[in-house]
Amino acid sequence: MRLLIHNQKGGVGKTTTAANLGAALLRAGRARAVLLADLDPQMHLTAMLGAGTPAGAWNVADWLSGRAGAPRPVAEEPGLSLIPGAALLPEHMVLPAQDVPGRWTLLDSAPGWSAQIEAVSHWAELVLCPLEPDFLGLSGASRLLARFDEIGVPRSRIRFLLCRFNARLGLHQDVQARLTERFGPELVMAQTVRSSVRIAEAPGFGRTIFAHAPGSNGCTDYEHLAKGLAPAGTPVPGRNAA
Repeated sequence: MRLLIHNQKGGVGKTTTAANLGAALLRAGRARAVLLADLDPQMHLTAMLGAGTPAGAWNVADWLSGRAGAPRPVAEEPGLSLIPGAALLPEHMVLPAQDVPGRWTLLDSAPGWSAQIEAVSHWAELVLCPLEPDFLGLSGASRLLARFDEIGVPRSRIRFLLCRFNARLGLHQDVQARLTERFGPELVMAQTVRSSVRIAEAPGFGRTIFAHAPGSNGCTDYEHLAKGLAPAGTPVPGRNAA
């Protein structure tokens, strides 16, 4: 399964979701292996999980250029590996034609838009769009969906995920309701990722939420997300308590 994690807005939880969803897919039994690819030139995913990556190591630019190499295993996360980021992505990409059976590939993208993001959007089987539950996030979701419509990515491949969600806040409930009313439950994930200090702390320790704070709400939320993600044509899963 090929999953692009993208939003044109920065700071919405893309990198956090890539790392923690990857670990959750393994724990939920949805994948035998998970490959994380850091497509963001800021390389936050690499900073989080790629400690000790030497300068000049095989990286995502090499991977997208078709040059052979090996991803780096992520410490404390059996089955999870990382293709480190690069300052520049190749203009002409060579995306793998076939998947490894039982493996998910999660692509952590840069904010904004580029020819590379457009190409990867078509290559991905699902596009997960994290956003914050505020009205700027709601407006951004409309623009992002319009962008996907323009380039011909089917809406059946798109999923919106509310991050830093607090069900006790009326604003968050209102944004969730409006998002679902506007785009439907097929596009808006029933699962949410709650606001969590533990999730925010984990990158500073170079860990996923599962290694940093086992049993926390963040673990529960990402496990629910891993179980709820499904390709187009499968039934929409039920809501989790958030």
